[in-house]
Amino acid sequence: MTDIQIIQLPPIPIMHWRKFAEVVGLDEGVLRGMCEKDYIPSIVLGKHRFINLVKLTQLCLEKGGN
Repeated sequence: MTDIQIIQLPPIPIMHWRKFAEVVGLDEGVLRGMCEKDYIPSIVLGKHRFINLVKLTQLCLEKGGN
């Protein structure tokens, strides 16, 4: 039987893009490109980019697995 690791995202509306890439298993360069093309909703605060988890969750719910 395979061990399955479940990661619960924290109840905060944003996450640093590098941490998000780590959590979901994406290469940092891939995620950065997805953010630049607006495939993944993100915001910039000062010099730092954060993934907007609220908008991403809403987008996922709207897409409904299609």
